[in-house]
Amino acid sequence: MSKRIIINPLTRISGFMEIDVLVENHKVVDAKTKGNLFRGFEQMLVGRSPFDAVYFTQRICGICSSAHSMASSLALEDALKVVPSEQGRYLRDIIHCCEFLQNHIRHFYQYTVPDFVKIEQNPLFQSDHEDFRLPQSINDRISKHFFDSLGISRSAHQMLAVLGGKAPHNHGVFIGGITTQATAEKVVHLDSLLDKIIVFIDEKMIPDVYDIAHYYPDYFRLGGGYGNLMTYGSFNHYQDLGTLYVDPLISKIDSGPEPFDENKIQEKIDYSWYKANENSYKPEEVVAEPDMDKTKAYSWVKAARYDNLPFEVGPLARLILSGEYDNGISAMDRTIARALETKKIAQIMKTLLKQIIPGVDVQKKWELPESASGRGLVDTTRGALGHWLKIHEKKISFYQIITPSTWDFSTRDNNGYRGPAEEALIGTPIENPDKPAEIGRILRSFDPCMSCATHVYSPGKQVKTIKVF
Repeated sequence: MSKRIIINPLTRISGFMEIDVLVENHKVVDAKTKGNLFRGFEQMLVGRSPFDAVYFTQRICGICSSAHSMASSLALEDALKVVPSEQGRYLRDIIHCCEFLQNHIRHFYQYTVPDFVKIEQNPLFQSDHEDFRLPQSINDRISKHFFDSLGISRSAHQMLAVLGGKAPHNHGVFIGGITTQATAEKVVHLDSLLDKIIVFIDEKMIPDVYDIAHYYPDYFRLGGGYGNLMTYGSFNHYQDLGTLYVDPLISKIDSGPEPFDENKIQEKIDYSWYKANENSYKPEEVVAEPDMDKTKAYSWVKAARYDNLPFEVGPLARLILSGEYDNGISAMDRTIARALETKKIAQIMKTLLKQIIPGVDVQKKWELPESASGRGLVDTTRGALGHWLKIHEKKISFYQIITPSTWDFSTRDNNGYRGPAEEALIGTPIENPDKPAEIGRILRSFDPCMSCATHVYSPGKQVKTIKVF
């Protein structure tokens, strides 16, 4: 017997997404992840000062805004031939660490934990399934940590604001590093807040994720997907410190890690609501135009590909490619990796804070060229983020963004490949099609940020709740 399940919107994610799956004999046999919003920031930037890009692109999303300031600053540095000082890199990367910590803690407790834990103290929360397996004592402990995490996550944003001026949408990250100086007082303040976060990670977050994994072992067998992994590199290639995390790497399911080659990045729009002269192009070549009348299309999210293949990005990809995790690729592995990476990022931030020289100014007057091009590739909370820009007559003439969620939640393509999240659902057993907890758990394990993958509401699109056909 076949059933079609549509969930719209999928809740407890950043942004809006619809999931459309076909279930036969209680197993998923087909899946489509649908981004129902259009992101127009690339078009919005054309004709503006290149310096505006750092601040405009942050407004794509309030969840991972610092990530866009990072990628945009790197793209501008590439175009202007600016090499930031090591102090500039340290300061900018500390801000980036703060966003990693805030995002990971919030996503695990506020978005993932309610899939496995009854949050009974919260009158606003009602579960959409009944698959809760934790003993009462463990359930109550993690439920308390659910509320504790709100203050800890806020502390990470407070750290970000110390150097960035405010959070979200910081004013700190810019060409050359950050726009202000780090005083001794600020460094001590950051270190104090970080110590509190580290205690929470060690004593609560990591034990909690392993307790959930113990009582839900079947999720180590669900949500694997293709197994192709990629990172643009993270906290790497410092002059004095070397690589603190991972260099740019990819691995395919049938081979080990190999160097990443940015020339192999493509976007495909076979099944996306866009049109261009070609359905496959390099990111620096084309910004496709919207086309909601396109046949076969079902999403505003494009299909990012590397060497014509879909690749998973994010914490699990980074930990595996860095050699720090080898258990496997699954929904539960992604969840564990996010907690482990939170500890890793906190350690990196500790190292960077020790390198800061108070009172160093890394800013100067930057001169714009008449014409130039640049790209900024950086791994952020959710994975590989790329910004590509072109400058003509000292104005932006071209801007392209490929976000981590464009990689993980891409549409299928004409080569027959689904997106990584779509493929991760194939073969999933659905115990109760009327309450398909398995679908949400697998998709949330990727930590989707559909605000980044898409933007701007499209009128006339009916919003549905879960439907089973």
